[in-house]
Amino acid sequence: MVDKNTLRQVYLEKRLFLSREEYLRRNTLLLHQLLNYVDFKAVSCLHTFLSIVEKNEVDTVSIIDAVKAVNPEINIGICKTLSQGELAHFILNAKTVIEKNKWGIPEPVQGETLDIDKIDLVLVPLISFDKSGHRIGYGKGFYDRFLKKIPQAQKIGLALTPPLDVIQYADELDVKLDACVTPFGVYEF
Repeated sequence: MVDKNTLRQVYLEKRLFLSREEYLRRNTLLLHQLLNYVDFKAVSCLHTFLSIVEKNEVDTVSIIDAVKAVNPEINIGICKTLSQGELAHFILNAKTVIEKNKWGIPEPVQGETLDIDKIDLVLVPLISFDKSGHRIGYGKGFYDRFLKKIPQAQKIGLALTPPLDVIQYADELDVKLDACVTPFGVYEF
């Protein structure tokens, strides 16, 4: 059995080795899958992560632009990591100031705070996921702690790769996804 840390390293490396053309192709396909799967006109508050471009994460800037084109009234929430292992949440608008933190993650440094109880849908970052809805993130637990606080929100992972059969040692602290959107299709759990 391969542990989560090994899988995390292997799948991070696989993502980094995607050619620029393949990375762009997969992001375009994923965006089409997401727009076909989610009725964004019915979503009032979407929470998303901001991509770490250097790590070939899913391009959430294109997703935000496309969602805003479909539903100009939607509130978009983003987060900032805090030292206690928690996340602070902000509304993404023209006044939001974004800078990269010590891990290279773009995040708000000032802006209007977001009431997480208003979130309908969360786009969840991940490195890999399995056919049961477990995900491998970056290993700090920030998102699992956050997702536990918003049971009302649909939790959709975004992945540039297909699922693994099973992630061994899925922890009881891990929060399962409701679905995961990939360039190759949508997986519901």
